[in-house]
Amino acid sequence: MPAPQRGSYIDLLVSPADKDNLLEVVDALIYFHPAWQWPPYLATFKAFEGELRALDVLLVDAGSLYRVDMVGRGLARRVDETVQKASSEAVASAKGLAADHLARAWHAAYGVGADPDKAISEAIKAIEEVACPLVEPTKASSNKATLGTAIGELKNSGHKWEILLPDLSGSPRSVDSIVAMMETLWQAQVSRHGGAPKSRPQTREEAEAAVNLAVLLFQWLSTDVLRRKP
Repeated sequence: MPAPQRGSYIDLLVSPADKDNLLEVVDALIYFHPAWQWPPYLATFKAFEGELRALDVLLVDAGSLYRVDMVGRGLARRVDETVQKASSEAVASAKGLAADHLARAWHAAYGVGADPDKAISEAIKAIEEVACPLVEPTKASSNKATLGTAIGELKNSGHKWEILLPDLSGSPRSVDSIVAMMETLWQAQVSRHGGAPKSRPQTREEAEAAVNLAVLLFQWLSTDVLRRKP
């Protein structure tokens, strides 16, 4: 971003920030920058993107653990480029609430001030946005479907569904593997019910694993990898 004029609101925020909260301040400034509301084809938005890329280069040169996250609109911990690309493509291809939930899940898992509980909750909501209308369209239309009910439906009527990947016989595979993935994500949320015997805060590692699983599930569910049998 362009260097702020002395006395500007950015200067007032950044100047007193010490090493312990500077990342949080920069993260907030990126997230709340008005440029996100501008059409991406405008020269002013492209200039803003250029400044963010320049900031990312500075972070790389400084050996920072963080990078500029255009999807989450802030700073995020560096991850493998392939993983980052898969996440960005999934969010870019998503629509409506699914995109919002997936972006929030990623930033809650990898962003500054990570929130593991929120990351897993948002990851589940993102998958519900694509799984429920696909598996239980009637329930989904009346907001009665959840990831749990979609899993139950696939277990009960698995003979009506298939995965396009072939099994050893060369035929489309059963839905068992994708059901197991969905169940893994669903059951990973141990923070869902406060006060329950096994309820506890989620760990950062759990959040990252859950969000990465959600990215793969989202891609499969939104590209007809799971499909009804003809």
